[in-house]
Amino acid sequence: MTDCKTAHTMLMRCWQFVTVAVALLATGTSQATDVTAPVEAPLVVGNRTIHVFRATLGAFTPSDRADAARQRIDRAFDEGGEGWTSVKASDSGVLIELDGKPMFTVAPGDARAAAGETTADLANQASRLLQKAWRESRERRDMRAVWAAAGRTALAAAVLVVALLLIWRVVRVLRRAMTARLASGLKGLAVAGDSRRLSALFISSVSRTFLLLAWILSLFAVFAFLTYGLEQFVLTRPMGESLLQSFSALALQAVNSIGASLPGVFIAAIVFLVAWIATQISTEFFAHVGAGKSSFGMLDAHTAPSTRRIVNAALWLFALAMAYPYLPGAQTEAFKGLTVILGLMVSIGASGVIGQIASGVMLVYTRALSVGEYVRIQDCEGTVTELGLFVTRLRTGMGEEIALPNSVVLANVTRNFSRVAPGTGFVLDTTITIGYDVAWRQVHAMLLEAAKTIPEIGAQPEPYVVQTALSDFYVAYKLVVYVSADRPAARARVTSDLYAAIQDTFNKYGVQIMSPNYFEDPEKPKIVPESEWFAAPAKRTDNR
Repeated sequence: MTDCKTAHTMLMRCWQFVTVAVALLATGTSQATDVTAPVEAPLVVGNRTIHVFRATLGAFTPSDRADAARQRIDRAFDEGGEGWTSVKASDSGVLIELDGKPMFTVAPGDARAAAGETTADLANQASRLLQKAWRESRERRDMRAVWAAAGRTALAAAVLVVALLLIWRVVRVLRRAMTARLASGLKGLAVAGDSRRLSALFISSVSRTFLLLAWILSLFAVFAFLTYGLEQFVLTRPMGESLLQSFSALALQAVNSIGASLPGVFIAAIVFLVAWIATQISTEFFAHVGAGKSSFGMLDAHTAPSTRRIVNAALWLFALAMAYPYLPGAQTEAFKGLTVILGLMVSIGASGVIGQIASGVMLVYTRALSVGEYVRIQDCEGTVTELGLFVTRLRTGMGEEIALPNSVVLANVTRNFSRVAPGTGFVLDTTITIGYDVAWRQVHAMLLEAAKTIPEIGAQPEPYVVQTALSDFYVAYKLVVYVSADRPAARARVTSDLYAAIQDTFNKYGVQIMSPNYFEDPEKPKIVPESEWFAAPAKRTDNR
């Protein structure tokens, strides 16, 4: 029995040594950074810090006082007793006694005046902790108490499993019932398009909110189990108490932070509300200008949409700059570091974006393009459907849409076919090559006759033909017409119909259309007789 007691005492002293070493290492960093900081020596008994010595009494340093107190307390614990603690005033401070025997003295120098500590408060706290350590030393030697703690922990683990299963089952039932009810309620409403997608997004958000609630409740249950389980055993009880205190302190700090940030949030909300009202007024004003009801110099229906985007973006940026100091956590180093990193990312990666925006603004204010105009940029030809901040979109009318970066549009020559005549139409031209053996007056007449067969080709401005080249083997003729179609698909169809009408007209009069690679006359003209215009599988239509 004596050997077991001796081994237990040695193990406890090893544990105390390790605890003291860890505490000393933890305080070593602060001591290294601040040479004027006092030397601290914690008194650790049974994995619990009873008191921290800071003052020197006579020839005894804080470390000497802590070692001497630890030895007296270990002898007192081994001798037994009732475990009653008391405090008694002395010349050097407040004396802590255990069963009438002096254990250590709390000196006035041990109290940190800057933290509001007093010698009496430290002595009373040390007395309570010493009494708790005495009880725990008895509990540590009682195997029945250890087995009882293990049983309570196992029962808590079973309760945890049941609680987790119950939480997830209840949340799953509530989630299904709520989403089904929302889906049936929204199904009865007349929703379509964006509203239908927003409804699906709302249902998905509600479903994921229930999942988040289940995870939060599960984490709280696990935390409660860990705290309860750690507090059942003597060696881990201080850890459980520290865990609960840390969580309580964090929760209290969070509540205080929320309360302290409410005035700033209120000011930020007012700033953003004013910015929202200003953007609404700006949107209505530019919509009025965009409708053509008024104009102010360069600000007209053409420049109003892009100007609205620039003004609204400037208003929101100004509001963000004004509300930034009032946002929660804006003054913390982490928030400042995050904003610096985001600023660097934007500065490094947004050079191309800023160039595209600048190009878009220049295209708008130079009036090079307008929505609805028919243009050709490089090899791309179509109707302008959007002049965005980043890209210009063209629709060809053949089932495709072309997105050109604004910098590409600005850097290349743009041929605009919608500026010659007023209205929503455009100018269409086509070039053919005919040999020198055909009279140019006949070619002009045939081209104009082909143009008259297309209903969408307007009589005003009148179609006309110009000769653009006298090459070695052929003459180049260009037919220029004005098309009144305004839709991309109609424009593509009119172009195709004009090409077909030119082929029919030239075949009708027996004139061969030459290609640029023509070198000599064939034995027979390359034409299609009118009798073969509707050869199988072609079928005659009402207008052709």
